[in-house]
Amino acid sequence: MSYRDLRNFTEMMRALGYNRLISMENFRTPNFPLVAEVLLWLTRRFEPNADIHSDFTTEQDRVMLVRSVAQFMAINANIKLNTKWLYQADGYAVKELLKISSLLYDALRVNRNVPEQQDIMTSSALDISSRLADLKLTRELASRITAKGASLYQLLGKEAQLREERLASVSAQLELSAVEEGLKEAVEGAKTSVVTTKTAIENISATESSLDNKIEKRQQDLERNHKRLQTLRKVRPAFLEEFERLEVDLRRLYQDYIARFRCVAYLEQQLEDAELAEHERIELRQAETRKMLEKMRQEEALKLLDDAFEPSSLYDPQTPSSLQTRLEPSAKPSTVAKVSRVRTSTGTTGARRVYGGMNVDEDDSLDDDDSDLLLDDDDNSQLLASEDDLELLDPSVIKASEQSDDDF
Repeated sequence: MSYRDLRNFTEMMRALGYNRLISMENFRTPNFPLVAEVLLWLTRRFEPNADIHSDFTTEQDRVMLVRSVAQFMAINANIKLNTKWLYQADGYAVKELLKISSLLYDALRVNRNVPEQQDIMTSSALDISSRLADLKLTRELASRITAKGASLYQLLGKEAQLREERLASVSAQLELSAVEEGLKEAVEGAKTSVVTTKTAIENISATESSLDNKIEKRQQDLERNHKRLQTLRKVRPAFLEEFERLEVDLRRLYQDYIARFRCVAYLEQQLEDAELAEHERIELRQAETRKMLEKMRQEEALKLLDDAFEPSSLYDPQTPSSLQTRLEPSAKPSTVAKVSRVRTSTGTTGARRVYGGMNVDEDDSLDDDDSDLLLDDDDNSQLLASEDDLELLDPSVIKASEQSDDDF
């Protein structure tokens, strides 16, 4: 596609008298309706009565339109069009349209260059419609000439035989007796045909009367059947009223059934939605509860750890042994190992030291229950240690643990 092609096409269409102004921007993007309109208009300029598929709403219609125009131009104008480019309806289609418009435009220019005294056409524009009737007549004459020529050729082939028969008939002497016999036979044949015609005419009257009788009889039967039909329409069947009443009740019940069915379906849907929302709400609440419990356990564990690692509580003989023992799994590994090793024996007997008083405290039992849920671990793995591990601890801590008054 070039600027010159677009300019030439728009100027040619304007010179040919196209009823719409074509802009050079119309073919920047595919514009099949405009291409189809231009194709139909150019085809009508060649032949107004051309059988071209004019619909282009669907893809199949567009393909048929392009193919029919291409076939028409190839047969009548000897112009070969690229159907693929025409179907694209963009700048490449302008090149194909330019082939048709340039042919018409050249004919228009030739017509304008002819002097006025030799001008045959009355209008300045190229008018092909006035010659279309002559074109059709010429085609018909050409087909008739071909048929006549074929029949004439066949007859000339039989001329040799027919010439002999014709000469024999002309040269033969006619006898009066033979002529008279031929004339008599012709007269007898004519008389026979006349008698046959008269007999047919007489029979027509008889046939007409019989047909009239049949028509009258049919009319009587029709009137009798019509009266019987009216009588049957007036008579109502025995159960027709009950049937109509039941039909009305059935229609009313069906409408009621439809309404209730819709209501039930709607309520079931609402129930499902409510159950789903309730289930989601319960799951959300359970998740929040689990998060709160986990957070509370973590806070309690951190609090117990802070209390356990304070110097006053860690080495105080009055600190409950259960609290110190259950804080050990939640502490840091190094610190918990030190504390657990302090509380273990030297490893010779495997006995376990117990810290605390002789009295039982209710708060300690409650704390034990709560801490068991949070700090459930294997106590034996942390209460047993070797002498080598105890040597790593501070000697003062080991001495304080061995001299506790609460040991027993």
